[in-house]
Formats: sequence, structure tokens, C-alpha cells
Amino acid sequence: MAPHVCPWWVGYFLINPLRKLLENPYKILSPYVGQCMTVMDIGCGMGFFTLEMARLVGPDGLVIGVDLEERMLKALEKRAARLGLAARIRPYRCDSHNLGEHPPVDFVLACYVAHEVPDRSSFFSQISAFLKPGGKLLLAEPKLHVSKSEFEAIVEDALAASLAHVGESAVRIGRNAEFQNYIKTK
Repeated sequence: MAPHVCPWWVGYFLINPLRKLLENPYKILSPYVGQCMTVMDIGCGMGFFTLEMARLVGPDGLVIGVDLEERMLKALEKRAARLGLAARIRPYRCDSHNLGEHPPVDFVLACYVAHEVPDRSSFFSQISAFLKPGGKLLLAEPKLHVSKSEFEAIVEDALAASLAHVGESAVRIGRNAEFQNYIKTK
């Protein structure tokens, strides 16, 4: 079955303030994101997590917001500008097979996106290449769309890309797994 990509207009439902009652971005991200970091939000949409990442990295940090949908990125830019966070966020429009060229990052969030990717092997290999040694990936998938066995297959794809499974997020967010990039030694 071919992956289904979330249409741009669903982004308005995803930024609904009521969502914060179930998935509080600060609680989810604060264990991973800190001042002066460079971080990436893959499938950033209109910025539900991206904007909180920008607050957490502070004025000297950078958030790379990656998405397929140009309209979602435009909405993210407008929301970031209104909140005075635009200088901390670099929106990037990717395609379904290539996340682009980016500087090394300390943390990657891939929330509710891996099940939409046509080539997960390439997806996780690209993430592994972006992550600094010791950098972390928080992967989350929606329980309603992704069965436990499907999620286990996604985790296996991440492991095959030299990402070490180090557990789950302490904060409940769908089916989730935390990974760390192997520290590369000679």
C-alpha cells in the first residue's frame, strides 16, 4: 500500500489549541531541546512543535522545519513572524525522497510522519547523516493509523540506519521511540 501524505488543510486541525491538552509541546520537547541547539522538525506542518522548539533553542539556536507542503510552510512562517520567532526558524520544502542538505543537528523530531514516507530506509539514513554524534531522534506515530506491528517495522528501519534505540519518551505521545546516533569512532 502506498503511503498517504497528509493534505495541507489538515494542518489547521493539527494546530488546534485543544491539542496541547493531549500533547503539550513543551513537556514533550524540553527533555531534548535546549539553548543554542540546532534542531530539526520533519513534517513540521504549520508549526505545532516547531514554534516551541524555537522558544527552547533561544535566540542563538536554529530550528529547521522540513515539510512537503508549501502551504504549511507559508503558514508556519506567518505564525513564527507573529510570535517574533521567525529568525530562529529555517523552513525547508523537501520532496518525498530527499530531506535536503542541512547543517548537523543535535535533535530531530519525526512526529506522525514516518508512516507517510515511501522509502523509510533512505529517510532514516538521511536523519542519521544529519544527527551529530550522540544526537537524538524522537520518533512518534499515531496509534490510530499505525499498528503496533507496523511501528515495530518502522523502528527496525531506524535501527538499520545506525540509530540506537534508547527507549521511549517519558511523555506520552502516540507510539514512540527515542534513538541516539551512534558516536562514530575510527
